[in-house]
Amino acid sequence: MSVETHAHHEHPDVVGSRNRLGVILLLVADIAFALSMVFVYFYLRGQNVNNMWLPAATADHPAIEPLSSKSAWIVTAICAFGVLSHVYGLRGARAGNQTQLKLGSLVAFIASIVAIANQTNTIASAPFTFTDGAYVSCFYMFAFLNMAHLILTVFISLGNWNRARLGLYTENFWHVDIVRIWWIWMAVSSLLGAFCLSFP
Repeated sequence: MSVETHAHHEHPDVVGSRNRLGVILLLVADIAFALSMVFVYFYLRGQNVNNMWLPAATADHPAIEPLSSKSAWIVTAICAFGVLSHVYGLRGARAGNQTQLKLGSLVAFIASIVAIANQTNTIASAPFTFTDGAYVSCFYMFAFLNMAHLILTVFISLGNWNRARLGLYTENFWHVDIVRIWWIWMAVSSLLGAFCLSFP
């Protein structure tokens, strides 16, 4: 007695649609977390319990001064440039222009590296520690969330550019479209942090 097996492969559009849904559901959780951070920031700032938002000078510590939000806005601007570069590459994929796809993917990958370098410098040069008040805790909360997002973006962008370089997006490019969704959210989350830090 013989057994016949039939391999039924799903259409790439079906697989892409399911993967997009999975990414969107993950983003919903991440968005909820980021928005809760925005709430916590302004709640603690407004309550200023025991004057611990920006503590005054004591015998052991100098007064805590808020950092300029300039560095946060620079990282956000780099992320926005990365979004535009990725969208440029996506348009190339849709038009069948492999050169445009490769160039856009490469520039987006480079932008993610530049952004993570700037974020690392911001964290390393902060003149305070975690225990220096509520503002400082919120600063690090936003900084490390941004860093986590950027680490993922570097990894994702590298993979996207490498697949484009290998010519794997000639017919189905839903991977590139999913990466676009991530890039947009990552830039928006960076913007939320920069916005909050503009109101110390």
